[in-house]
Amino acid sequence: MKRPLALAALAGLAIGVLAPGSGIRDAAPSIYAQGTTTATPAATTALACTDATLGGTGALAANPKLAADCNTLLALRYKLSGPDTLNWSPAVALARWDGVTVSGTPKRVTRLSLTPYAFTLADLASLDGIVTLRLDTYTTPETPATATTPRTPRTARTAWTPTTARTALPASSRICITTTLGGSRTANAVLARDCDTLLAIKSTLEGTLPAGTAPLNWSPALALTRWDGVDISSSGTKRVTALALNEKGLSGSIPTQIGSLTGLTILELARNQLTGNIPTQIGNLPALTSLILNNNQLSGSIPTQIGDLITLTELDLSDNQLTGVIPTQIGNLTALTSLVLGTGSGNGTNRLSGSIPTQLGNLTALTVLRINGKQGHNGKINTDRLTGVIPTQLGKLTNLTSLTLGYNFLSGKIPTQLGNLSNLERLWLVDNQLTGSIPTQLGNLTSLGNLNLLSNQLTGEIPTQLGNLTELYKLVLQYNRITGHIPTQLGNLPLMRDLRLNGGWLSGGIPPQLGSLTALTRVGLSATHTGCLPDALSRVERKRLPDLPLCSSATPPPTPPPPFTLAPAIILPPTPKDPGD
Repeated sequence: MKRPLALAALAGLAIGVLAPGSGIRDAAPSIYAQGTTTATPAATTALACTDATLGGTGALAANPKLAADCNTLLALRYKLSGPDTLNWSPAVALARWDGVTVSGTPKRVTRLSLTPYAFTLADLASLDGIVTLRLDTYTTPETPATATTPRTPRTARTAWTPTTARTALPASSRICITTTLGGSRTANAVLARDCDTLLAIKSTLEGTLPAGTAPLNWSPALALTRWDGVDISSSGTKRVTALALNEKGLSGSIPTQIGSLTGLTILELARNQLTGNIPTQIGNLPALTSLILNNNQLSGSIPTQIGDLITLTELDLSDNQLTGVIPTQIGNLTALTSLVLGTGSGNGTNRLSGSIPTQLGNLTALTVLRINGKQGHNGKINTDRLTGVIPTQLGKLTNLTSLTLGYNFLSGKIPTQLGNLSNLERLWLVDNQLTGSIPTQLGNLTSLGNLNLLSNQLTGEIPTQLGNLTELYKLVLQYNRITGHIPTQLGNLPLMRDLRLNGGWLSGGIPPQLGSLTALTRVGLSATHTGCLPDALSRVERKRLPDLPLCSSATPPPTPPPPFTLAPAIILPPTPKDPGD
């Protein structure tokens, strides 16, 4: 059995060089040395250091911190066991104690060099001045000393390196030290707590790392400023302000202790393999501005506590396995500029349900709003999708540049208020159940480049006002119930690359003006058109066109004969009468 070595009072110590085999993992200041434990003699536990121990009359009063260090070591003396007997005693001057070095002003215990005793350094909270802690080991934890196992000679000492100490210890027994913090724990108390938290959650985040994936390099032996993905504030009270651990192969879960890192402004864990729920404790991070958790395997619902993060500007939970409704509390995040909750280009299967909260209309700083459902495959339709109507309140988000609500079960009409989004560059309402006509007000969106209304139940005609959208490069209206003719005004869109109008009920001739769209790389027109096909459309790389003759080769109709006209009448003068008559 190993007993804890409580060195909390030795605030003068700072770990520097450690011997191999000391049982440290990543220089964690929790150390196992080999040996057996003996009981603490009851009569000796009351012993305390005296003036004589510290060097003379009045030494206790003159050196209170050194006295505390001395008493701590004296108490520990009887908790240690090993092959040698320590001479730590009030009757022996502290300067002569085995393995103890005293130095500095004020005087402190600054160096310990111990032979292999069984102990753990479980609490180093006040060790803020260590110079060296050296543990000379005769045996390793894997090979206990026996009568037939020779001891390693005392002279065989090797300085500790990160590759020579890998014995696993409980994460809760590891804390950050002076080397880690770049200063004492006392002077960096808040940073020390943040650092300790990261050590405690490391294994939870990592989970079972895939083969070939390096673990996080978080270790007390390494300066915190060099830890993977960790940033520290450069002014004011030092705090851990950022965790950017995208694509680190993490396969664990998000620890609840993350909520104690209250100085975090950035938390990015995207494109890993994290599972489990998003902890509600994330709502305890009042300074958070960026929460990026996309492309994992997170499940459960979106915590309502996220609505408490009023400084948040970016929220991306896309491509996970989240279910449930969108919390109305997200409408409190008035600083948000980007809100991405659905499924994007990854392999996630977010299946949010319910309606789009009208409270999202409060997010007037938003530039990106994306709440896609999951596209069905192999004829399967995902039934967990958003329902209800598109809130008219979204028309107040005049800073929006991208509005994406595809692959849901949204119904009703496209709100005319969307015509107020003068900065909108992308409007993507693919694969819903929208009805009614295309609002003419969309012709006001002069910044719009991508308008995709594919696979809805829209009716009516194509508004001629869409011809005003000179920035438009993609117009997809296919697979709706649109009727009437193709407006000639669509020929006024010089940037048009993708024009798909097929799969509906359009009729009549194809406007020759479409032949002037020289940037086209994809075009689709219904088979119900008549007349001829502008020659330029036949040269588009990707096309689905009606079987019509090219306009250049079509036989013109015969010229009708001129209308029949009568020759003007010739009026002859009257014949003079015969004067003889």
